[in-house]
Amino acid sequence: MKKEKGNQKSAINRLILVGNGFDLAHGLKTGYNDFLLWYLNMSFSAAKQNRVYEDKLLVVSFEGEAFLEHLRGAKASTVSDFIAHFYRIGFRNLIGQTYLKFEGWANHYFNPFKIHIKSDLLSRLMFDCRETNWVEIENVFYELLKQALREADANEKTKKVNVLNQSLAELIRHLQNYLLQINTDVAVPGYHELLNSPFSASDFVEFSVLDSDSYYISSTQVLNFNYTDTIEKYVNGQRANGNAVEINYIHGKLRDEQNPVIFGFGDELDEDYHGFELEKTRGIFEYIKSFWYFRTPNYHNLIRFIDAGPFQVYILGHSCGLSDRTMLNMIFEHQYCRSVKIFYYQNDSLNNFTPLTQEIARHFKDKQQMRRKIVSFERSVKMPQVDQLYKVND
Repeated sequence: MKKEKGNQKSAINRLILVGNGFDLAHGLKTGYNDFLLWYLNMSFSAAKQNRVYEDKLLVVSFEGEAFLEHLRGAKASTVSDFIAHFYRIGFRNLIGQTYLKFEGWANHYFNPFKIHIKSDLLSRLMFDCRETNWVEIENVFYELLKQALREADANEKTKKVNVLNQSLAELIRHLQNYLLQINTDVAVPGYHELLNSPFSASDFVEFSVLDSDSYYISSTQVLNFNYTDTIEKYVNGQRANGNAVEINYIHGKLRDEQNPVIFGFGDELDEDYHGFELEKTRGIFEYIKSFWYFRTPNYHNLIRFIDAGPFQVYILGHSCGLSDRTMLNMIFEHQYCRSVKIFYYQNDSLNNFTPLTQEIARHFKDKQQMRRKIVSFERSVKMPQVDQLYKVND
């Protein structure tokens, strides 16, 4: 470990992985379910106003105001109430149904909307999207891509891959429009302190508590997997531990043409992925993240940071799912990665610490490293949450 000039302290860097849970902790509706509900409300409302709505994913036709009036008794006469109802019970009960059943009512109501889904991707997402289930667009896309490649006919295979790519491109377009409407000008007490927290020897297997005064946090990089700028209010113009904090928008940033949004799948360690490289079907790598990383210097900046010297990983709201497995494996099993500390979500008596450790374990080939590096629960910390929310400009 490099020595600080003028004294005997050694430097350790800090890499902070920021995921969607960070935005959710700020009360922002940035989850994929939130997005899909917005998209359905937008398309159904447009159909109600103009009689029909159509894009590359679906067609919604509205059969008339009178039919919607009949739903007042079921408390579903507004589009938002209508969508919310089927979000609770599942959209399978809406798509392709002529008559609808509502909770607590014996009557069946004529469906005022006629829906034609043109995209297998959207169909799968809608059938999976409900209050009790959280959809993962990138994982569903990858599963459908693998299914398309099992087609025996080469032309049919190419056709399915192209249609799937077009569907994802359309979803990405709508997702960016949705996120641009979200106000990120909010802050939660506690994150300034978290970013500036000093080195803690007890987070590392190789150190004793007495070593805490012998080391210091040198450089800090925030590896932001979000497209939003929520993290910036804690970093811009500020210094952590006396050093500037770098934000790396590894998946792109909204309103930034030089750093476009990256969306897709990133698990080159998946067994099925190796078969992709032998495939002659064009377009199969269109939304594999690795090939998008070459468009900006962000990935190389990450590599430079982790190659620079020993570092600890902080996990703030990142699910550590398989859609980022290639990158996370590189980080967690890097020779300089000394420790992985989880900042978990806490809801009453429940928290997501154990599920997160299970997800992180998937990115370790070497399970001894995994057990050595993940900080135990008693040393982990609850993420600051929205119940302490206040407006930045207040």
